[in-house]
Amino acid sequence: KRAIAGLGFQREILENLQMTFPKVGFEMTWDFFKSKNPDYTDKQLAILEKENGDITYVFNGNRHFIECCFAMGTEVSRLCEMKRQKFVGENKWYCYGFAGTKEIILIPSFVWRKYTETIKPSDRSCRMVPIKAIKGIRAGCKSLESYWSTVHD
Repeated sequence: KRAIAGLGFQREILENLQMTFPKVGFEMTWDFFKSKNPDYTDKQLAILEKENGDITYVFNGNRHFIECCFAMGTEVSRLCEMKRQKFVGENKWYCYGFAGTKEIILIPSFVWRKYTETIKPSDRSCRMVPIKAIKGIRAGCKSLESYWSTVHD
């Protein structure tokens, strides 16, 4: 159920990016890497996706990556520890969506990693992040347009 909702959110963000910025070539990261090397296995592509997020594009000669996270609960959201460790860089942002709302927030990966270090892991695989913490990040952008102007203007 969570995976289906997450994939739906990811497709919705990709489509919204493509409609909002039609001159930019947004694509799924999986497809980007598969086009670079058709011999990649699904396992190799999954590892690349953990490190590089779900959506990618090039703007002004620089490649950017967006990791889509969909919060199903109303109190906390799971954050994969492997992704938290590997998805870091100035060109990498998290995009959170929330069940029951169209609200989104985009957060720079280096800011999110630093903040989530303060949250104790619930087990080896994830950390449970309070929804209010996600929505309250000052460095976050609350729309795709705000993200774009922050990153590219």
